[in-house]
Amino acid sequence: MEILNLLILWLHITAAVVWIGGNLVMAMVIVPYFKRSVSIVERLKILTQIGKGFEPVVWGCVLILIFTGICNIFSSGVLGSSELLGSFMRTLGIKLILVLLLIILTGIHGFIMGPRLSQAIETLKPEAEELPEEIDKMRSQMAVVSSIMGVISLLVLLAAVALRMGI
Repeated sequence: MEILNLLILWLHITAAVVWIGGNLVMAMVIVPYFKRSVSIVERLKILTQIGKGFEPVVWGCVLILIFTGICNIFSSGVLGSSELLGSFMRTLGIKLILVLLLIILTGIHGFIMGPRLSQAIETLKPEAEELPEEIDKMRSQMAVVSSIMGVISLLVLLAAVALRMGI
């Protein structure tokens, strides 16, 4: 049973690393690189294509996280103990709320905002140096949602560490 719990925890951490790490690499490496190297229209086209490619990976990771997270809760032994109302469950509750918010924002970003922006930029000329106001507003809104997702991702990781430390 120990080896199964180890495998489940490993899958959980690996899925979290891929999902959250991918988002952070996108925000901290890929986006800044393209800001310096291509026009805004080309940058948005490239970034939306990268986002579309990453989307199945993200949702696969979300499914793995949900399944392994449930398994981890049951294997922790906390459900049958007096700890049910203690610090573990409080921290777990905070983590679950943050994960739920992150899933919702990921869905809004990937299924609503991304496709709208992608469709809007298809009509633009690649060499355009400025975006029309409506499209720039969409891009700005996506940037805000992405930033919020980054902060929530880091808070989820903090909550995970707190759980492991028993805080």
